[in-house]
Amino acid sequence: MKNSALYKVGEYIMISGNDIIPNSTNKHGYMRRVAEISGSQIRIDAPIPREVRLNPRIALMALAPTLRIFGAGSIFNTSPSAGRSPLIDFFATNNPQVSGITVSDNGTTGINVAHSLGGTIDCTVRDLLNDSTVYFGYGVNVSGATRGLVVKGTMLRVRHAVTTNAGPDLPNIGPAGEPEDCHFEPHAIDCSDKGVDTHRVGWNTTIVPHVEGGRGGVQVRADNTKVLGGTIVGGAGPGVAITSVVAVAAQVEDVSISRLQASGSAIFAQGPVNAKNITIRDSYGPNIVLSSNCTVEGGSISGGSPVGVSFTGSNNSVTNIQLGDSVTTPYIAAAGTTNNTFTTAPPVDIEPMPAPVCTVPPVVSGEAKVAKTLSVSPGTWSLPIVTYLYTWRRDGVDIVGGVDRTNPRYDTVAADVGHTLTAVVRAKRPGYAVGEATSEPLTIAPGDALVPATPSTITGSPVVGSWLTIIKGAWTPGAQSSSVQWLLDGTDIPGVNTATYRVRSTDTGHRISVRVTAVRAGWTNGVSETASLLVQ
Repeated sequence: MKNSALYKVGEYIMISGNDIIPNSTNKHGYMRRVAEISGSQIRIDAPIPREVRLNPRIALMALAPTLRIFGAGSIFNTSPSAGRSPLIDFFATNNPQVSGITVSDNGTTGINVAHSLGGTIDCTVRDLLNDSTVYFGYGVNVSGATRGLVVKGTMLRVRHAVTTNAGPDLPNIGPAGEPEDCHFEPHAIDCSDKGVDTHRVGWNTTIVPHVEGGRGGVQVRADNTKVLGGTIVGGAGPGVAITSVVAVAAQVEDVSISRLQASGSAIFAQGPVNAKNITIRDSYGPNIVLSSNCTVEGGSISGGSPVGVSFTGSNNSVTNIQLGDSVTTPYIAAAGTTNNTFTTAPPVDIEPMPAPVCTVPPVVSGEAKVAKTLSVSPGTWSLPIVTYLYTWRRDGVDIVGGVDRTNPRYDTVAADVGHTLTAVVRAKRPGYAVGEATSEPLTIAPGDALVPATPSTITGSPVVGSWLTIIKGAWTPGAQSSSVQWLLDGTDIPGVNTATYRVRSTDTGHRISVRVTAVRAGWTNGVSETASLLVQ
C-alpha cells in the first residue's frame, strides 16, 4: 500500500470507496485499527465484510477521548417542535458513555452516535416528535462506521428506540459508513414506529428486544443481523420483520412474541431469515409469513390466528414446530410457490398464556325478586377480543342449567328466595388460561303479590238459614293453594274459613263478604275480597 508510512500501529483508519451496499444508495465505510505495518502492507484488526473495489481509499481517524455523561439530570428541548439537532451528538468519539440521565422532548434524534468506537448508551430517552415527514424522533441513532456500540436503557414514545443510518459526511470521503458489531438491547415502550429498526446499513448487529406496544417489534434491513432472545409484546406488529432488501439472512432465535394486534404476524419475512425456537402466542395475522429461502426450526404457536405459516414464496423449510389447538390451518401456500416443506413436532400441551385480568368487575342489574330477569355485564378485561361464559350461583353453588351459558341473563325462581345469587363471568381467548370474575351478591326477595285473573264471588241467597258458597276465582300466576275468611261488615267472623257459610239470624241488616288469600311458593300472597251481600 502506498503511503503506509503515514500510519502507525494502534491508530484507527476509515476504509471506504464508491461501492454501494446492495439494495441501497449508501456507500461502504469501515473503521479498523492498524495492527501491523510491514513495508507497504498494513494488517488491520479484522476483515471488512464487503469488498471495496471502486476508488478505494483510506483516511486516518482521530478519535476524540472518552466523554461520559451520567447522573440523574435531564437534557431536553424547551421548544420540541423547533428541535432540529440531536440533544446529544457524539462524532468520532472513543468509548462514548451516557448513563442515568433522561433525554426528552425534541423534534429529532435524542442521542446520535456517528463514526465512534465502542461505548455504552444506558439512559432514558422519551417523548420525541415523529410524523414521518418533518419530525423523525429516533431515540438513539447509530450512524456511520460506528463499531461495537452497546445501547440499553428505556426508550418510550419515540419513533424507534434504536436505528442505524449511513454517514454523516467525512472530509475527502463523503457520506459513508456502516455500523458494525453493535449490540442493541433497549426497553422500547409505545414507539410510534418499530421498536428497533436497522436501515439498510449495518453488519453483524445483535438485537435483544424488549418491546412493549407501539407499531411493531423489530424491523431488519441490514445484513447479517441477529435477533436473539428477548420479548415483543403487544403493538400493531409485525413482531420481527425481515424486509426484501436483506441479502445476507437474518438470524432470529429464542424470541418470545405475543399479543400482536392488526397486521401482527409474529415473523414477517420478505427477505431471507433463519429462525429457531420462536415462541409465538396470540398473533393477529398469520403467525409466520415466509417469502423465499427461509428456514424455521422448532418453536411453538398458540392462540390468535388459526393459520400457522403462510408461504408467499418458494424454497422454505419449516421443521419440528409445535402447534396449539387454536392453529386449525397449519400452513397455506400461495399459487405458484414450490419446494416448501412443513413438519410439526409431536403433540404436546402448550402452556397457556396468563389469563386475562378483570379490571372492572361484572355488575348484575334487574330487580332482585322472583320471576324477574337479571342480567350481568361482562365487566372490563385486560385483553381484547375475548368471549364470555356466564355461570349463576346460589349461595356459592352452581345452579343447574345456569353453568357456562353464552346468554348473560337469568330468570329467578322460587328456590332463590332468601338466598344470595352471584354471577361468575369467565373470559376466554385462544391460547390463554381462562379469566374469572364474580359479581357482588344479591339477596332475592319474594316475587310480587299474586293478582286475581278472575274475581272471587259468592253464590247463594243472603237470607237467614240459607247457605252461601265462595267461588275462589283464578290467579296470575296460578295459586298453589288458597284460604278463605268470611267477613261481617268487613270484620273476620271467628272460625269461619270454609268454602260455605250458613246465614245466621244475627247477620240480618249486616253485609257479608269473603277474603281470599292465594299462596304460591316464592311469591307474595295474593289477597282479594268479594263484593259484599246485604242480609235481608
